[in-house]
Amino acid sequence: MSETKENVVRPVTSGIRVLMIEDQPTFAETVRAYLLQAGMDVEWAANGAEAHAKRAAFKPEIMLVDLELPDVSGFDLVSAYAGRSDCGIIVVTANGEEAARIAGLDSGADDYFVKSGPTRELAARIHALHRRLSKPPGERAGRVFVDVPGRMVTGEAGKQERLTEAEMVALETMLDAAGAAVSREWLSKVALRRPMHMDDRAVDQLVLKLRRKLSVIGAPDRLIMSSRNQGYVIAEPSRFRRMGPDAG
Repeated sequence: MSETKENVVRPVTSGIRVLMIEDQPTFAETVRAYLLQAGMDVEWAANGAEAHAKRAAFKPEIMLVDLELPDVSGFDLVSAYAGRSDCGIIVVTANGEEAARIAGLDSGADDYFVKSGPTRELAARIHALHRRLSKPPGERAGRVFVDVPGRMVTGEAGKQERLTEAEMVALETMLDAAGAAVSREWLSKVALRRPMHMDDRAVDQLVLKLRRKLSVIGAPDRLIMSSRNQGYVIAEPSRFRRMGPDAG
């Protein structure tokens, strides 16, 4: 990009430093121009070697990582930087298959964006991740972000766990109850899609697995409580934030 063109598209920045690691110049230039207009500072690296050098010099707050790079696997790059508190990671790739999405998140990315999506959505995801990572640790502790259509729960530190369909239905049902207990019989009907039988422990096992996944992402212990002779209840519904077009 020429100096004149860059001066035209760059307004006063918002302070969000974004390092884009992408080997397709056309896509990189389009996204970079949009993010500059959105008020971000953006650097571009075309491969893994450039990424390491520019990360050290630029000190980005958010990295956008393509999974298919000419000199290194994007998965390896994500794994190398995942978990560092100084930088969030969003995988940006043409591969929208579920398996690739899960693999990208499992490698340590905070979020996943498919290139066919609107650039304004990518900008919104950058802002959302930056806000989440910028909060003081005391404010971040214990919050749970629920991606309803993606069946994913994310803790404030960026850890994620994928839920089964039954686990997500059970979680949404308890959240909809807004602090009231939900019976085992109803959870069996809506989440397991079958009536509950005598001595049936399937609902208890379902809730146990859900508790474990919430614990992995940093949610407080016993966030889902057993209510004697009534069922299960979300102890602190305010800790949850539902996302997605179907979120309530």
